[in-house]
Amino acid sequence: MAEQQMYLVAHCEPCEECVREEWQFIRDGELRWEAYESCTRYPFQACERGPGIPPPPIRERILAREGTVRLPVGGPDGVPIALLRRVYGLSIAEVVAARAEGYRATPVEARYLTDPAP
Repeated sequence: MAEQQMYLVAHCEPCEECVREEWQFIRDGELRWEAYESCTRYPFQACERGPGIPPPPIRERILAREGTVRLPVGGPDGVPIALLRRVYGLSIAEVVAARAEGYRATPVEARYLTDPAP
């Protein structure tokens, strides 16, 4: 990842007042993500952000909350294989599996991959 910002202040173990938010969005034609954690009981804040696909733990929490979109890969109605490899850095074996089963994307990633760019 070429660009990633992070701000962190350490604290105790997470408690019931800790808040965690993760989200993805498209800005200026680029896929981006942000994650924020804070606690009202203890002095704690953490913020991460970057371009592209979020780190796996953050992406998994987004998928758990927002669900998945199965995208067809290749062919006239599917996501171009070259785009999928560029965005996700998939190996050839992963592309073969995605071609057979479809690719599991977040709703924002699905919009980014299927929306024609101006």
